[in-house]
Amino acid sequence: MPRGTPEETFGEARAAMERGDWEGAFACLDPADVARIAKNTFARFLMAGGAAADAFLQICGSHGISEATIADIRARGQAILQAPGPATLEQSRRHQELVKAYQQAQEDALDSVADLAAFTGALERAVRADGSGGSVSSQLFIGERLEGVSIDGTKAWATRRMASSAAEEVGFVRRKNGWYIRLFARRR
Repeated sequence: MPRGTPEETFGEARAAMERGDWEGAFACLDPADVARIAKNTFARFLMAGGAAADAFLQICGSHGISEATIADIRARGQAILQAPGPATLEQSRRHQELVKAYQQAQEDALDSVADLAAFTGALERAVRADGSGGSVSSQLFIGERLEGVSIDGTKAWATRRMASSAAEEVGFVRRKNGWYIRLFARRR
């Protein structure tokens, strides 16, 4: 669906949320915001066990992240937990190296996903099915309207007016294939 204006993008995201389409809603968000949400939900599932772990592995596998990659990331996390506390400068450096390697392995796994919005949507649906809440509100954009859109080149700002009359500023960014919502943007 073309997102030729911030209003069209917002409308598409609202419609997706109204029908419970996490993948569609995330496709309307700025890829940097989707990556942030994906990283958070991915990390939550790394420590899961049982049915949640099985669902996570299935989602990862269907999006090109192998069980071996997940096992490697989990092992890196365990190495952090098992390492001695950073009492000395050398232990502190080692701890930083372990954390950096763990974070890089997560980022590499997420970078390998061809459709991050679809992957993040599948994770969101699974984490909610597990009863663990979610990464964003299930009411996001529902019953809201956009007011006062101001476009400046490839960036735009507007006000999200909620059904309760509360208001919040929201950013937009235009990329090659249309406008995207920047949930975490703050006007300077």
